[in-house]
Amino acid sequence: MKIKDIIKDKDLKFSVYGSAGINIIGISNDSRKIKKGYLFAAKKGVNVDSNIYIEEAIRNGASAILTGDVLAVKKFEGSGVSVIIAKAPLKAYAVISRNFFGNPAERLNVIGVTGTNGKTTVTFLIRSILNAAGHSAGLIGTIGYEIGGRIIESKNTTPDPYELNKMFSDIALTNGAAEKSCVMEVSSHSLAQDRVYGIPFDVAVFTNLTRDHLDYHKSMKRYFGAKKKLFTEILLKSGKAEKFAVINNDDYYGKILITELKDYLGKVKVLAYGLDENCGISAHNINYYRDGLKFDIILPDNNKIKSVRSNLIGSYNVYNILAAVSAAYALSVPLEYISEGIESLSGVPGRIEKVSTGSAESPLICIDYAHTDDALKRVLSVLRNITETGKLISVFGCGGDRDKGKRPLMGEHSTTIADISIITSDNPRSEDPLSIIKEIESGIKDAKFADKKGLGGAAVKRDGHVYTVEEDRTNAIKLALSVATDEDTVLIAGKGHEDYMIVKENKFHFSDREEVLKYYNKIKTKNCENRI
Repeated sequence: MKIKDIIKDKDLKFSVYGSAGINIIGISNDSRKIKKGYLFAAKKGVNVDSNIYIEEAIRNGASAILTGDVLAVKKFEGSGVSVIIAKAPLKAYAVISRNFFGNPAERLNVIGVTGTNGKTTVTFLIRSILNAAGHSAGLIGTIGYEIGGRIIESKNTTPDPYELNKMFSDIALTNGAAEKSCVMEVSSHSLAQDRVYGIPFDVAVFTNLTRDHLDYHKSMKRYFGAKKKLFTEILLKSGKAEKFAVINNDDYYGKILITELKDYLGKVKVLAYGLDENCGISAHNINYYRDGLKFDIILPDNNKIKSVRSNLIGSYNVYNILAAVSAAYALSVPLEYISEGIESLSGVPGRIEKVSTGSAESPLICIDYAHTDDALKRVLSVLRNITETGKLISVFGCGGDRDKGKRPLMGEHSTTIADISIITSDNPRSEDPLSIIKEIESGIKDAKFADKKGLGGAAVKRDGHVYTVEEDRTNAIKLALSVATDEDTVLIAGKGHEDYMIVKENKFHFSDREEVLKYYNKIKTKNCENRI
């Protein structure tokens, strides 16, 4: 595709120095991936300004350079390389990537889900509903990318613009269903960095907003501002005939967003969901069980989905289901497929994922990605409510080189809700794990410190609220399982679906789920040996 064709956009202005008739066969923002005939997209990132790699990209065969650095024009004049200058290089990279693939998202139903908590679960639910309705639905998010039957490892929750549009193209070209969709998580980082700029969304979903990523955004105001862009900028500019904003009306920031969108009601339709009867879509007659949920869903125009059942547990999953139902309703999915899609989803990896040990005498063991104070509080509250007679045991830590303000809050929530809290490591990165643990401990108010040997048996009672420290995560998991009875519930939080640990510059394999299974397999082996 020629340069003059990939720079077309009604909002952005490009200046081309050199030939605009050069044919571009590929695009990358990584100079190491540049080949002959490629365009190199240079941009200022958070940690690296890739403009310093322009010369390397040219040596590797780049035919054109996209940059915001006007000095590049003189520097590379006469080199035979075309230089494209854009005032907003990040947006320009997104537009060029979109145009290179012929705007494939225009041929799809595109649903974007943003918010602090629930994004992954909501996307899995929406995808399940669309599959039930016969749609060919791609999935892009934290756990991985599922495109045309292929599973691709996720590097970022929301991919870079070129990769993202390549995925849209692959979905659009997939044989099979007449209706083709893509459900994707849209992270605050991707919005701040304009990775989804120019994507024609049909539906944008807002789940909630609580403290997270303040090491990057610096304040809740800026964090909300990034999330808000999906609705007040990206969705509004979508070329789709009908556009829907699906928003949690029970969330403080959700209410603000709904109010702000009232000025754009002619351009976008707002669907508010929540437990409040005044919401367009709400839940009634909610019943919580140890193995799932059952409730009625009230839809606009007094429509109702009677007694929908779900394998997901807890009150926040009611909200996740309502968000997914609202998105499906916006896309005019028939009610029977909405119900079928919800009920057929058995679970989501690393989201209150129950680990089956194969032992009738093991506790309820759940692993969860909860790595913020609010997420930990939510999942512990859910498990507290379904732990009827036994103790609730929490294993958690905090990541290094990330928002430090959440550490004492996580310590406070765990020790207030759980009977036993075991504080451990969770991707300490460049920080000292024990220093992180001390910061977590600083938020603990009423819980008492207990020696690890004193956690078992009758030493700790329900509502006793004690904590201990075990820096080694494997040993922390073993400790929790060793003191748990079959009436107890064990939450191992922070990593969820992740299968790695990062210590300093080293990244090595580590899975909470595998550690649980190793523990019980060792017990089974010992029992077999004793019988012999």
